[in-house]
Amino acid sequence: MTKVAAEYGVTSTALKKTCDRHKIPTPDRGYWAKLEHGKPVRKRPPLPGLTESKLERVHINGNTSDRLSEEVRKAGTEVRERLQAMNPPDATAAATNDSGVKEPSILSATRRAISKGRPDAQGFKNSQGRGIVPLKVAPDSIDRALQFLSRLFALAETEGYSPKISDTGLELATEDVAIAFGVEERPRKTRHEPTAAELKRKGDNLRWGSSRAAWPQYHYSPSGRLSIVIHANSWSGLRRTHSDGKARKLEAMLPEIVASLVEHGALLRERRQAAEERERQQREAKVRREREDTFNACEKRRLEFVDAVHEQLLERSRLVAVLAHLELALVDGKNRAESISAWIRRRIQQIDALTSPEFLDLSARSAKLGFLEPLSHPNGSDTEGHYYGYSSTPRLQFWSIDEEKELATSISALEWVTQAGLLPDT
Repeated sequence: MTKVAAEYGVTSTALKKTCDRHKIPTPDRGYWAKLEHGKPVRKRPPLPGLTESKLERVHINGNTSDRLSEEVRKAGTEVRERLQAMNPPDATAAATNDSGVKEPSILSATRRAISKGRPDAQGFKNSQGRGIVPLKVAPDSIDRALQFLSRLFALAETEGYSPKISDTGLELATEDVAIAFGVEERPRKTRHEPTAAELKRKGDNLRWGSSRAAWPQYHYSPSGRLSIVIHANSWSGLRRTHSDGKARKLEAMLPEIVASLVEHGALLRERRQAAEERERQQREAKVRREREDTFNACEKRRLEFVDAVHEQLLERSRLVAVLAHLELALVDGKNRAESISAWIRRRIQQIDALTSPEFLDLSARSAKLGFLEPLSHPNGSDTEGHYYGYSSTPRLQFWSIDEEKELATSISALEWVTQAGLLPDT
């Protein structure tokens, strides 16, 4: 179980529980050692059939620490080595019972809050709020928890982490990252022994067809076992909880706890940089899309303008063909469709004016339509105009030009032919 569990990044206990949930038989303790030495072992049971379809697929969420970058791993390793050299195991163990560390003033608000609090039903006091370390400890553990925090702050200071007041608590922070944390006391769990009255209540419930429990299954009470919980980087693979063990107290784990803080800080910093890089790429992609949209919109309007010119030229070619036909169709040396020919000539003059380089330039400028590629300023603005503000189809126009004032005014076709003297006297 130990070897297989390691392949999945979980403990043998976790793998055993997973197998039990899915009705998968596992070897008894000592099975492989007995088998190796030729001792009798229990016969391997067959895999049983399943009655629940949800048990057919096994999900194992192994340790994700393998996904951590080399920088994060290196940050924690360097701190562990440095702090272990500064605080040998013997010295750390000796300091566990040493209460000579002065409690910093920044913990005053935490001490006041936890001291004033009332124990809950399980016997724990709670503290939380601005500038207060989240605590959940029994009254007898308050002094120890605060003394532990004092030592933690002193050791974390050597790695550049100082306590910093936040709206939700008290964090350990550097110039660019802040890590929230809290201290909890693990409850002692004891099985409840039902009283005679509770047994009678259970019998009554069963007679009345009620399955409601007649007593709590367990009692929870203070155990004196403290834990520190780091409130950062969930599901990252980094260790977030350090607790008193049977042979090793939390105070003896201070170098390891500070190393964990540094690892979490490195990962927070890395994730923030990755988020900033994603935002930068998104901004650049947005600018590229906007420039492409601007360019495509401009190209569309340019083509619409050219199509308008082309339509006029096609019309001119048709008019020229009709005019040539009329001039060839003379009867007795006279053109009986002279009025038609005169109108066609006037119409050709209108088209020639409308499509002249001067008028085309004025019409394009009036539509705020440029035919050079837009250049982008650093702030993202275009030097050629904001094409989105002029989404209407550009059109060719007639112009009245005042050379003295250097002023061009858009006029109608009737105004132009009148000014050009092309209309017959009426």
